[in-house]
Amino acid sequence: MTTAQDVLAAGSSGGSAVLGILILVGLIAAFIAYDNWKRRGFRERQVTTQLSEEDLASAFEQKVCGMGWKIVDRGNPMVAQSSLAAGIRQQIALHVTDQGGHRVARIWVPRYSKKVFGGTTKAYTLRMRMNGFLNEVQRRDAAATVAG
Repeated sequence: MTTAQDVLAAGSSGGSAVLGILILVGLIAAFIAYDNWKRRGFRERQVTTQLSEEDLASAFEQKVCGMGWKIVDRGNPMVAQSSLAAGIRQQIALHVTDQGGHRVARIWVPRYSKKVFGGTTKAYTLRMRMNGFLNEVQRRDAAATVAG
């Protein structure tokens, strides 16, 4: 004969499995959303400014380099790279073009660190350095506009 306790015990084990699956799906969704948020922080951006190419290069070197980062290519694009002591090398690049009397500076990350399962690591330093450069350009040229 089946008792009420037997029915509740059987139903709760099935409910636990569903709850476990829902928690797992929620954790996976949170991981994906967090990784997308981190990657969006160092997305490619452009700034349109009246500053000269030399001023843009100076701002790039001043705000992106330091604390283990250095310029490894002074061409166009100019590339800054982290030291190997920081782990996986990361890079930030700056490409400047002239368009109708003003400069368009494009800043992006050609190389960044990933975890084994694809998650982005050290995104905060990329975002901080890129934002530092963009803020410095806007400080030097109040009419500068940032897109991206």
